Amino acid sequence: MMIKELPIGISTFPELIQKDYVYVDKTDIIYTIISKKKYYFLNRPRRFGKSLLISTIETIFTGNKDLFSGLAISTLPYDWQIYPIISISFAGISSTTPEALENGIKRYLQKIAKKYHCILKEGTSGEMLQELVETLAIQNSVVLLIDEYDYPILQHIHDNRIAAQMRDTLKNFYGIIKDLDKHLRFVFFTGVSKFANTSLFSGLNNLQDIGLKPEYNNLLGYTATEITRYFEPHLIQAAHKIGCSVEQLLIDITAWYDGYQFTIENNATKIYNPFSVLLFLDNKRFSNYWFQTGTPTFLINLLKTKEYPIQDFEHIEATESDLNIFDIDTIPFKTLLFQTGYITISHYNPETRNYILTYPNRETTDSLIEYIFVSMTHQYGAHLNNIVADLKRAFEHHDYAHLQKTLTQLYASVPYTIHIGEEKYYQTIFYLALKMIGANIIVEQPTNIGRIDAVMQTNDTYFIIEFKINTTATKALEQIKEKKYYQPYQDLDKKIVLIGIAFDTTIKNISDIKYFEIQKNIPI
Repeated sequence: MMIKELPIGISTFPELIQKDYVYVDKTDIIYTIISKKKYYFLNRPRRFGKSLLISTIETIFTGNKDLFSGLAISTLPYDWQIYPIISISFAGISSTTPEALENGIKRYLQKIAKKYHCILKEGTSGEMLQELVETLAIQNSVVLLIDEYDYPILQHIHDNRIAAQMRDTLKNFYGIIKDLDKHLRFVFFTGVSKFANTSLFSGLNNLQDIGLKPEYNNLLGYTATEITRYFEPHLIQAAHKIGCSVEQLLIDITAWYDGYQFTIENNATKIYNPFSVLLFLDNKRFSNYWFQTGTPTFLINLLKTKEYPIQDFEHIEATESDLNIFDIDTIPFKTLLFQTGYITISHYNPETRNYILTYPNRETTDSLIEYIFVSMTHQYGAHLNNIVADLKRAFEHHDYAHLQKTLTQLYASVPYTIHIGEEKYYQTIFYLALKMIGANIIVEQPTNIGRIDAVMQTNDTYFIIEFKINTTATKALEQIKEKKYYQPYQDLDKKIVLIGIAFDTTIKNISDIKYFEIQKNIPI
C-alpha cells in the first residue's frame, strides 16, 4: 500500500492535495464558519496550522471544487462561487520599523492588485486597501484574509515604545475595513495573541472571536482520533523503528505532544501539537520539535524585566477574561503564556470560577524549563548535562555530600553579574535544575501553619526542602520540624527526608546543607 507523504512545511492547500500529502480533514468545521457569519477572528499558538487554514479557505472561495473531492465539504450544500480574494500574511512583511511595515503592506497590496490587473494609486496602506477592495468588488464581493495579524507587534513585545508604533500602524490599516462592509463577502483574521478591539479593530464590533468557542476547539491541531485515523501507516513504521507496540507509542506521543485545550469548557477534547506530531512521525524520534523552531526570546525578555515567578507556571489561576485579551501597555503574563501555547487550560474550578492553567505536555515543560535555566545561569551543553546527571544521582542514592558538591558547582558556575541577593533567585535555580532531571516537585506548598519551600517526590522518597539565606542550614531544618511540614506525608508509603539548604550572598553560593531522615513510627 502506498503511504502518503507527511505535509511537513506545506501550508498551501492546493499543493498539499495535488501532491497527495496526508490531509486531516477540517472542511466540515470550515464550512460552518463560512456559512454562518461574515467577520471572524481566531488566535492559536505558532505552528498550529493557521496558514494552512487560511489557504484552505482561500481555495474554497476560488470555487475549485475538484480539489475538495472526497472531503467533508464536498458532501455539504456549498455553492462554490468564485470571489476575488485579498490574502495577506504579516509574517512575510518586514516589520523592523513602522516605516518598513507601512511600505511592506503597500508592496503586498500592489502585488495582489497586479494579479487582478489593477493599478493602485499611491497613498497610505489603508487607502490602498480601500481602493483595491472597491475595484475588485465590481466583479463580486471580496474575501479578505489576514494571517498573523499581530506578528509585527509580537516581534517587539518586550519594547513598549516600538510595539505601540507597530500597533498604531496596523490600527490605521485595519481601521479602514469597517467602511468596506458592503463590498465584503467574508473576513478572517488569524494571529497568536488577542489584543483589545479598541487597540486594533476600532469599529469592527461584529468581529466574531472563535478562539475559545467549544465548537472550534478542534479546528487546528490533531485529536487522538484523527492521529489514529490519518496516520496509521506512519504510526506502525514509528513503532517498529522504536521497538514498541502502536498502543505504547500512542501513550508516549500523548505525553510528549498532547494536552492543549482551546476552549473554556470542562472535559473538552485535548489537542496535539500538529507540527511536533508530524516531525516525530518523520524522524521516528521524540524531541522538542516545536520549541526548536522558535525560541521565545520575547518571553525570556519579559521574564527578566517583569520578574514573573517561574515556579508558578505549573499551576496558574485565571479568570475567563484573563484568557482573552490584553494590550501592549498592560500585559497579563498568564494571558501571554496561554495565548502563545506555553501553558494551556487544565480544568475549571466551579467553586472559585477560575481556570487552572499548566504546561500542556512534556515538550513544552522540558523545553521552556531548559531555556529559562540556560538564560539564568549561562550554562550550556555538556557542562549543563553533567550537572543535571550528578544531581539526579545524588537524590536517587541519597548521597547528600554529593548533592552539596553538585549544587555548589552549579552556583559557582553562574556568572557573578547575574547573581541576585534574594532567596527567590537561589530557590528558582534549584527548582529549574530539579525540573530538568524530571523531578516531581511542588514549590511553596501550603500547609495549615505555613508554606513549604519545596516538596520533591521520587519513586521511594518525599524530600521536604527548606531554603534559608544568610543563616544556617540547621535553622532551615529546625523550621521543617517545628512546623511539622512532613506530617501530610507520614501516612504515605515512602521515606521522608528533610533537607535544609543555606545560601550565603557573600560567597554567592550554598554555605551548608543539613538533612534528617524520618524513621517510620518513631517521633522526631
